[in-house]
Amino acid sequence: MSHRAIVEKLRADIAVIERNSPAARPVALGLPAVDACLPRGGLARGAVHEVRGSAASGFATFVAGRVAGAVLWCADAGTRASLYGPGLAALGLDPARLIVIRCPNRTDMLWVMEEGLRSPGLGAVIGEPEGHVDLIASRRLQLAAETGGVLGLVLARGTGRQQHFAPSALESRWQVDSLPAPARHRAGSCWRVALARCRGMPQRENTHWTVERDESTGHFTVADAFAGRPADPRAGPFAAGQPAVAAGHYV
Repeated sequence: MSHRAIVEKLRADIAVIERNSPAARPVALGLPAVDACLPRGGLARGAVHEVRGSAASGFATFVAGRVAGAVLWCADAGTRASLYGPGLAALGLDPARLIVIRCPNRTDMLWVMEEGLRSPGLGAVIGEPEGHVDLIASRRLQLAAETGGVLGLVLARGTGRQQHFAPSALESRWQVDSLPAPARHRAGSCWRVALARCRGMPQRENTHWTVERDESTGHFTVADAFAGRPADPRAGPFAAGQPAVAAGHYV
Protein backbone atom coordinates (compact mmCIF):
# COMPACT_ATOMS: atom_id res chain seq x y z
CA MET A 1 0.00 0.00 0.00
CA SER A 2 1.39 3.40 -0.96
CA HIS A 3 2.11 6.15 1.56
CA ARG A 4 -0.75 8.22 0.16
CA ALA A 5 -3.20 5.31 0.45
CA ILE A 6 -2.16 4.74 4.08
CA VAL A 7 -2.72 8.41 4.94
CA GLU A 8 -6.15 8.42 3.27
CA LYS A 9 -7.16 5.27 5.16
CA LEU A 10 -6.06 6.80 8.46
CA ARG A 11 -8.08 9.93 7.71
CA ALA A 12 -11.15 7.83 6.92
CA ASP A 13 -10.72 5.80 10.13
CA ILE A 14 -10.37 8.97 12.22
CA ALA A 15 -13.48 10.46 10.62
CA VAL A 16 -15.48 7.35 11.54
CA ILE A 17 -14.21 7.48 15.14
CA GLU A 18 -15.07 11.18 15.42
CA ARG A 19 -18.57 10.66 14.02
CA ASN A 20 -19.27 7.83 16.43
CA SER A 21 -17.76 9.38 19.57
CA PRO A 22 -20.20 10.37 22.36
CA ALA A 23 -19.24 14.02 21.98
CA ALA A 24 -20.16 13.95 18.29
CA ARG A 25 -23.55 12.31 18.73
CA PRO A 26 -26.45 14.71 18.27
CA VAL A 27 -28.84 15.51 21.09
CA ALA A 28 -32.13 13.85 20.21
CA LEU A 29 -35.11 15.84 21.49
CA GLY A 30 -37.22 12.73 21.92
CA LEU A 31 -39.81 14.22 19.55
CA PRO A 32 -39.68 11.98 16.45
CA ALA A 33 -41.40 14.48 14.15
CA VAL A 34 -38.84 17.16 15.08
CA ASP A 35 -35.76 14.93 15.25
CA ALA A 36 -36.56 13.52 11.79
CA CYS A 37 -36.17 17.00 10.28
CA LEU A 38 -32.73 17.57 11.80
CA PRO A 39 -29.47 16.36 10.24
CA ARG A 40 -28.41 13.09 11.94
CA GLY A 41 -31.62 13.08 13.99
CA GLY A 42 -30.95 15.71 16.63
CA LEU A 43 -29.30 18.98 17.63
CA ALA A 44 -25.61 19.01 16.81
CA ARG A 45 -23.11 19.05 19.65
CA GLY A 46 -20.00 21.14 19.24
CA ALA A 47 -22.32 23.79 17.85
CA VAL A 48 -24.37 26.78 18.99
CA HIS A 49 -28.10 27.16 18.36
CA GLU A 50 -30.19 30.33 18.63
CA VAL A 51 -33.63 30.32 20.28
CA ARG A 52 -36.01 33.25 20.47
CA GLY A 53 -39.64 33.72 21.42
CA SER A 54 -41.77 33.83 24.57
CA ALA A 55 -40.86 30.24 25.51
CA ALA A 56 -37.18 30.35 24.50
CA SER A 57 -35.95 29.80 28.07
CA GLY A 58 -38.30 26.85 28.54
CA PHE A 59 -37.17 25.20 25.32
CA ALA A 60 -33.50 25.75 26.24
CA THR A 61 -34.15 24.14 29.63
CA PHE A 62 -35.82 21.17 27.95
CA VAL A 63 -32.85 20.72 25.59
CA ALA A 64 -30.26 21.10 28.37
CA GLY A 65 -32.10 18.47 30.37
CA ARG A 66 -31.35 15.95 27.62
CA VAL A 67 -27.59 16.57 27.77
CA ALA A 68 -25.40 14.82 30.35
CA GLY A 69 -23.07 16.91 32.52
CA ALA A 70 -23.10 20.33 34.12
CA VAL A 71 -25.00 23.19 32.47
CA LEU A 72 -23.53 26.69 32.50
CA TRP A 73 -26.20 29.41 32.35
CA CYS A 74 -24.98 32.97 31.72
CA ALA A 75 -27.56 35.49 32.95
CA ASP A 76 -27.68 39.28 33.05
CA ALA A 77 -26.65 40.57 36.47
CA GLY A 78 -29.14 43.43 36.17
CA THR A 79 -32.28 41.37 35.62
CA ARG A 80 -34.81 40.89 38.42
CA ALA A 81 -35.90 37.49 37.10
CA SER A 82 -34.40 34.38 38.66
CA LEU A 83 -34.04 30.83 37.50
CA TYR A 84 -36.73 28.93 39.37
CA GLY A 85 -35.67 25.47 40.54
CA PRO A 86 -39.05 23.68 40.41
CA GLY A 87 -39.70 25.12 36.95
CA LEU A 88 -36.36 23.84 35.69
CA ALA A 89 -36.95 20.40 37.20
CA ALA A 90 -40.43 20.20 35.62
CA LEU A 91 -38.83 20.65 32.20
CA GLY A 92 -36.23 17.95 32.84
CA LEU A 93 -33.21 19.90 34.11
CA ASP A 94 -32.00 18.99 37.61
CA PRO A 95 -31.08 22.31 39.32
CA ALA A 96 -28.14 20.55 41.00
CA ARG A 97 -26.47 20.34 37.56
CA LEU A 98 -26.69 24.09 37.08
CA ILE A 99 -23.88 26.63 37.28
CA VAL A 100 -25.19 30.20 36.99
CA ILE A 101 -22.93 33.15 36.25
CA ARG A 102 -24.42 36.63 36.48
CA CYS A 103 -22.57 38.77 33.96
CA PRO A 104 -22.40 42.57 34.34
CA ASN A 105 -22.51 43.30 30.60
CA ARG A 106 -22.82 41.79 27.15
CA THR A 107 -19.07 41.68 26.46
CA ASP A 108 -18.37 39.71 29.63
CA MET A 109 -21.24 37.35 28.91
CA LEU A 110 -19.98 36.50 25.43
CA TRP A 111 -16.49 35.93 26.86
CA VAL A 112 -17.82 33.61 29.58
CA MET A 113 -19.85 31.72 27.01
CA GLU A 114 -16.79 31.23 24.82
CA GLU A 115 -14.73 29.92 27.73
CA GLY A 116 -17.53 27.57 28.74
CA LEU A 117 -17.97 26.24 25.22
CA ARG A 118 -14.26 25.42 25.09
CA SER A 119 -14.57 23.32 28.28
CA PRO A 120 -15.32 19.67 27.41
CA GLY A 121 -16.33 19.03 31.03
CA LEU A 122 -19.58 20.91 30.48
CA GLY A 123 -22.65 19.43 28.85
CA ALA A 124 -24.22 22.66 27.64
CA VAL A 125 -23.79 26.43 27.79
CA ILE A 126 -26.80 28.78 27.73
CA GLY A 127 -26.46 32.54 27.38
CA GLU A 128 -28.80 35.52 27.16
CA PRO A 129 -26.76 38.33 25.58
CA GLU A 130 -28.63 41.56 25.00
CA GLY A 131 -29.12 42.47 21.34
CA HIS A 132 -28.25 40.63 18.15
CA VAL A 133 -25.26 38.25 18.13
CA ASP A 134 -23.62 39.37 14.91
CA LEU A 135 -21.60 37.35 12.42
CA ILE A 136 -18.25 37.89 14.16
CA ALA A 137 -19.54 37.09 17.66
CA SER A 138 -21.49 34.07 16.43
CA ARG A 139 -18.44 32.74 14.60
CA ARG A 140 -16.35 33.02 17.77
CA LEU A 141 -18.98 31.13 19.75
CA GLN A 142 -19.28 28.47 17.07
CA LEU A 143 -15.50 27.93 16.92
CA ALA A 144 -15.35 27.67 20.72
CA ALA A 145 -18.11 25.04 20.68
CA GLU A 146 -16.29 23.05 18.01
CA THR A 147 -13.16 23.11 20.17
CA GLY A 148 -14.89 21.84 23.32
CA GLY A 149 -17.56 19.68 21.72
CA VAL A 150 -20.17 21.41 23.90
CA LEU A 151 -23.73 22.26 22.89
CA GLY A 152 -24.47 25.99 23.10
CA LEU A 153 -27.80 27.82 23.20
CA VAL A 154 -28.15 31.57 22.65
CA LEU A 155 -31.42 33.01 23.95
CA ALA A 156 -31.94 36.01 21.68
CA ARG A 157 -33.62 38.88 23.51
CA GLY A 158 -33.93 42.58 22.93
CA THR A 159 -33.88 42.12 19.15
CA GLY A 160 -36.44 42.95 16.51
CA ARG A 161 -37.90 40.44 14.09
CA GLN A 162 -35.74 41.90 11.31
CA GLN A 163 -32.71 40.36 13.03
CA HIS A 164 -34.21 36.89 12.74
CA PHE A 165 -32.69 36.45 9.28
CA ALA A 166 -29.53 38.50 9.82
CA PRO A 167 -26.23 36.77 8.89
CA SER A 168 -25.05 34.35 11.55
CA ALA A 169 -22.53 31.51 11.92
CA LEU A 170 -24.72 29.64 14.42
CA GLU A 171 -25.85 26.11 13.59
CA SER A 172 -29.61 26.64 13.76
CA ARG A 173 -32.29 29.19 14.58
CA TRP A 174 -35.52 28.43 16.42
CA GLN A 175 -38.65 30.41 17.30
CA VAL A 176 -40.49 28.98 20.32
CA ASP A 177 -43.65 30.66 21.62
CA SER A 178 -46.16 29.68 24.28
CA LEU A 179 -49.64 28.47 23.42
CA PRO A 180 -52.66 28.04 25.70
CA ALA A 181 -52.65 24.55 27.19
CA PRO A 182 -55.37 22.29 25.72
CA ALA A 183 -58.16 21.22 28.03
CA ARG A 184 -58.18 17.60 26.87
CA HIS A 185 -55.48 16.64 29.39
CA ARG A 186 -53.36 18.26 32.07
CA ALA A 187 -50.66 20.03 30.08
CA GLY A 188 -47.89 21.81 31.94
CA SER A 189 -46.51 23.56 28.87
CA CYS A 190 -47.61 24.02 25.29
CA TRP A 191 -45.29 25.55 22.67
CA ARG A 192 -45.27 26.36 19.00
CA VAL A 193 -41.78 25.29 17.91
CA ALA A 194 -40.59 26.63 14.55
CA LEU A 195 -37.26 25.84 12.91
CA ALA A 196 -36.22 28.87 10.86
CA ARG A 197 -32.84 27.59 9.67
CA CYS A 198 -30.50 24.67 10.23
CA ARG A 199 -27.17 24.01 8.61
CA GLY A 200 -27.30 20.94 6.38
CA MET A 201 -31.09 20.98 6.13
CA PRO A 202 -32.89 22.16 2.99
CA GLN A 203 -34.90 25.33 3.50
CA ARG A 204 -38.56 24.46 4.01
CA GLU A 205 -41.71 26.46 4.47
CA ASN A 206 -43.85 26.09 7.61
CA THR A 207 -41.42 23.85 9.48
CA HIS A 208 -43.16 24.05 12.83
CA TRP A 209 -44.82 21.84 15.42
CA THR A 210 -47.02 22.16 18.48
CA VAL A 211 -45.31 20.54 21.47
CA GLU A 212 -47.16 19.68 24.68
CA ARG A 213 -45.98 18.50 28.08
CA ASP A 214 -48.34 16.21 29.97
CA GLU A 215 -48.10 17.28 33.60
CA SER A 216 -49.14 13.87 34.90
CA THR A 217 -46.29 12.04 33.14
CA GLY A 218 -43.76 14.79 32.40
CA HIS A 219 -43.52 13.58 28.80
CA PHE A 220 -43.34 15.91 25.79
CA THR A 221 -45.28 15.04 22.65
CA VAL A 222 -45.96 16.64 19.27
CA ALA A 223 -49.63 17.49 18.66
CA ASP A 224 -49.81 19.32 15.35
CA ALA A 225 -53.58 19.50 15.54
CA PHE A 226 -53.11 22.44 17.87
CA ALA A 227 -50.71 24.39 15.62
CA GLY A 228 -51.49 28.00 14.87
CA ARG A 229 -52.93 29.11 18.19
CA PRO A 230 -52.03 32.65 19.32
CA ALA A 231 -48.96 32.96 21.50
CA ASP A 232 -49.24 33.38 25.25
CA PRO A 233 -46.52 35.60 26.77
CA ARG A 234 -46.58 33.65 30.04
CA ALA A 235 -43.93 30.93 29.78
CA GLY A 236 -40.60 29.53 30.75
CA PRO A 237 -38.72 28.71 33.96
CA PHE A 238 -38.16 32.41 34.73
CA ALA A 239 -40.39 34.03 37.32
CA ALA A 240 -39.87 37.61 38.48
CA GLY A 241 -39.65 37.74 42.23
CA GLN A 242 -39.24 33.97 42.62
CA PRO A 243 -36.40 32.70 44.81
CA ALA A 244 -33.16 31.75 43.11
CA VAL A 245 -32.36 28.12 42.37
CA ALA A 246 -31.84 26.45 45.71
CA ALA A 247 -29.78 23.50 44.48
CA GLY A 248 -27.47 25.21 42.01
CA HIS A 249 -24.25 27.18 42.07
CA TYR A 250 -24.02 30.92 41.57
CA VAL A 251 -20.84 32.71 40.60
